Amino acid sequence: MSETKIHETQPEKLKMYNNDNFVDENLRSIQNVEGGGPIGKIDLHTMPRPLKAFGYVFFSLLMVFGAIIVVVSLLR
Repeated sequence: MSETKIHETQPEKLKMYNNDNFVDENLRSIQNVEGGGPIGKIDLHTMPRPLKAFGYVFFSLLMVFGAIIVVVSLLR
């Protein structure tokens, strides 16, 4: 039972943000069909080198364009 004594007869709900391996039981069949199981963590070190290079270039260009937009808006 909880210390606050509110709704003592109802079980406490699990917080899905604290559990990294959370699987919604209503979506389990869809997750198995679409992705071959529950969502797992991605290991970025195992990605191919061209894909990593593309990601680095894409995000660096995104940051550069964002900085250019800020500078242009301040000078305008």
